[in-house]
Amino acid sequence: MLKNKVLKILLSNKEHVSGQTISDNLGVSRTAVWKAISSLKKDGYNIESVNNRGYLLLEKTDILNQVEIEQNIHSYKLLEPPVIIYMDEVDSTNTYAKSIADNLNKDFLVVSDMQTFGKGRLGRIWDSPSSTGIFMSLCIKPDIAIEKSSMITLVMALSLCDAIEELYSLHPTIKWPNDIVINSKKISGILTEMSSDMDGIKYIISGVGINVNNKEFPADIKDMASSLFLETDIIMHRAKLIASVISHFYNNFNIFLKTEDMTDLKEKYEKHLANIGKEVKILDTKGEYQAVALGIDENGALIVNSAGKIKRIISGEVSVRGLYGYV
Repeated sequence: MLKNKVLKILLSNKEHVSGQTISDNLGVSRTAVWKAISSLKKDGYNIESVNNRGYLLLEKTDILNQVEIEQNIHSYKLLEPPVIIYMDEVDSTNTYAKSIADNLNKDFLVVSDMQTFGKGRLGRIWDSPSSTGIFMSLCIKPDIAIEKSSMITLVMALSLCDAIEELYSLHPTIKWPNDIVINSKKISGILTEMSSDMDGIKYIISGVGINVNNKEFPADIKDMASSLFLETDIIMHRAKLIASVISHFYNNFNIFLKTEDMTDLKEKYEKHLANIGKEVKILDTKGEYQAVALGIDENGALIVNSAGKIKRIISGEVSVRGLYGYV
């Protein structure tokens, strides 16, 4: 699309670039360039047009598209960045990623401005309005044992914390295994799904939903959910946050691959663990019980002390006192 090619040129220039230069570079007419510029302005870009100087992209607003995501990820200079697939709307980024995973040999990232049927854990719906949050699914195809796949959720959760710390100077916490929490309210959730056959893992898809620029929430969840904007008063360019998350994920994932477990990430993860040292309520198929969370083990299980007995929690729902209304 010509508009995207023009946008790439504007994003890579900090000074005015003439319409003639753009048309020469792209092999199109000046009129085609002008139409592309006009279309970008309709999308919300603030582009200055000066006679005899050309076009300059002024202060950026939060616009999410293929080019923005690619350019921001490129800035981190990853050795093998994932293929980017952007859509304005999709039912679920995880569902879409699964539908194409067998046809792509590389890692890929599906991003959508909104979801019509966003998926959370345990069959829940993730509210996914347009122009507010990040809804993305990263598909990787690692050569690891099937039983190791669940730890990708922990690697992604840690990467979300790293990105938020980098861009917002906050210290988010993780409610094991998959929620990112700030000031006792949920900011982000992760849904990891895996496909395998007799040869091992075919792919792992880590779906991420982040409340970024939301200014309000429905009455039924406003006491439990928040956004990065509500916690910081900062309007973040979502493409920038996406790029940071992906960069930190690959850094943490490469550490994970050295041992194929959480050994070298355990200490860092526990510094963010909201559960640690806290009274928790464990909900599993055998019923609920109280315990104190001690941390995680090298395989990502939550270690708890229940009435003097040390237990490993590998699945089920874990509630933390003081979070999401659990008192």
